[in-house]
Amino acid sequence: MRNSSAATSVNDAPTTTRTAIGELLARRGVDLILSIEDQYALIQCQVSSAMAARMLAPLKGNAVGQFRVLSDNLVEIDASVTIAMGRRMLGARAAALGEGRRLH
Repeated sequence: MRNSSAATSVNDAPTTTRTAIGELLARRGVDLILSIEDQYALIQCQVSSAMAARMLAPLKGNAVGQFRVLSDNLVEIDASVTIAMGRRMLGARAAALGEGRRLH
């Protein structure tokens, strides 16, 4: 069994909302938590609704139950997916972040 956990930090990350995941993100000072066990990835983050739409798009109809809407245009993602799907979700996030930086 392989178990690892990684966290990323971005200076312009949205503010976290007080949920269990939001408190964990704030405590660690990161905007995303990625845990990997065996062939599954757990992605936990709070992002804008636009970013959530991009990250959840690869899941298509299977996104139900993988997120919940918060206040202030935020969405909390708590997705347990295959590593391959997790890579697609994180790739969509990276692409969206790259596009946002080019606009400024």
